[in-house]
Amino acid sequence: MAVASFGLYLGNTSACLALYKDENVDVVANHAGDRVTAAVIAFNDTETVTGSAAKSGLFRNGPVTVVNNKRLMNKDISSKELENSIKNSSSKIINESDNLQYSIRINDKIEKFSPQKISSLLLRAMYDISTTAAHDDDEHNVVLCVPQRFNAESIKAWSNAAFNAGFKVLQAISEPVATCLAHGLGDNKKNTELVLIYRIGGVTSDITLVNVVNGVFNVLATRYYDDLGGHQLTDLLTTYLGEEFRNKYKIDPTESRRSISKLKNEVEKCKHILSTMSTAHCFVESLCEGVDFSHNITRARFENLIAPCISVYIQPIMDILQETCKTVMDIKKIILCGGTMKIPKLQEKIGSIFPNGEILTSRWSPDESMAVGAAIHSSHLIAHRMHDRTLNSTSEELYSLIKPICIKFDQVEAIIIPEGTIVPIKIQTIIEVPVISGDKIYVNIFESENNGKEIIKKIGLITLGIKNSGKFKVDMDLTEANLTIHITEISTGKKSSFRFPIQEENS
Repeated sequence: MAVASFGLYLGNTSACLALYKDENVDVVANHAGDRVTAAVIAFNDTETVTGSAAKSGLFRNGPVTVVNNKRLMNKDISSKELENSIKNSSSKIINESDNLQYSIRINDKIEKFSPQKISSLLLRAMYDISTTAAHDDDEHNVVLCVPQRFNAESIKAWSNAAFNAGFKVLQAISEPVATCLAHGLGDNKKNTELVLIYRIGGVTSDITLVNVVNGVFNVLATRYYDDLGGHQLTDLLTTYLGEEFRNKYKIDPTESRRSISKLKNEVEKCKHILSTMSTAHCFVESLCEGVDFSHNITRARFENLIAPCISVYIQPIMDILQETCKTVMDIKKIILCGGTMKIPKLQEKIGSIFPNGEILTSRWSPDESMAVGAAIHSSHLIAHRMHDRTLNSTSEELYSLIKPICIKFDQVEAIIIPEGTIVPIKIQTIIEVPVISGDKIYVNIFESENNGKEIIKKIGLITLGIKNSGKFKVDMDLTEANLTIHITEISTGKKSSFRFPIQEENS
């Protein structure tokens, strides 16, 4: 029986689980039939509630409900973001000697939960979902998506949380790379493409520029925005509908925190509906002073409301292009991910910026693609038999090259595996060896800088006994420990194999 493996994305506001099995990948729906699960957890005196049930009860149970926990999993969180997180949290967050904890009253007793513990509880809910899809498998192999900005300590904490939830962590890969994998980028080993990945989530955003060369992903730059998300659009629509209620009933719902929380919960549902439908109906029972609220909102009205804000979401694109000295003409592919990117007007405005760029679409929703890409990568790890290794959560980190590796044939353009390449990876290419003066050709393998022109550290030297010029197939299998190179002379079929240890510090 084929081994099942999972890809898992857990964000501030939502989570998604994808399964790869029998050469197929798909998103696993939760017990309510939803393909995306709310990343919200609530504690009461008798049970712990996660997902949409916890989210819908936020207006009643704010002090015992945890939202936007992923922010606090970043060990390098800025003081500004931390201050805002504590200020805006529905539950109490205490910071004792840089040790963050949620203070929750359960059964008249204060209990404390670390962000890692909250993550583990949320991931446990996702693990329970995974059992419905792979109930015959003892081990639930998973690849985690992590933000590009996460350092090794943050990744380790993330892996620990997944391990404690029951998953066997194969690897953690960056969210932008996972999204690229979901869209099939890198499958064509001959193409070189500059790809922009822009994620707008519920409360945060990040934008990344990736160069895809010979099937290898090289992250050129990434920028993170801790207060740019879909919540701004939710607030706009909430304000509009609140005014409609006030004009009709002469009652101001903004004076009640409970009323606004109830309205905002329904507004988020309307916002999602308007991504695919022309009209959404908002109904809130007993919104304020016992008065029910019922109102239809059209997509056209919603687009008019958000029009003044579109430029705010465009600015990160300009920021990263300026940082990397690129122009809109350089971008060939654009990937939009995150739930907010389902909004058609936002997709349209971003697409109009790039005259030479193509916005990639697929069967996956923008808030599913990262989990799907991670699931695809998990299947590659299984194929590499990496699931036979002991990859526990305390040692597993994001494996990527710190320095580019260069494979340089005499008188032939070098093969370069760029810095930041996620491993393991297989690379295949064809080289053409020109006329040879002697009967040997030398192949140097080294860590490099300046596009292969500067040798940082020698890794190995290959001497090939070759009498004739011609084409050679070069297969490279790179893991975090070794680089294996197979060189095959196409005309004769003669094959030579070599293995070199890769010993990078802090990889």
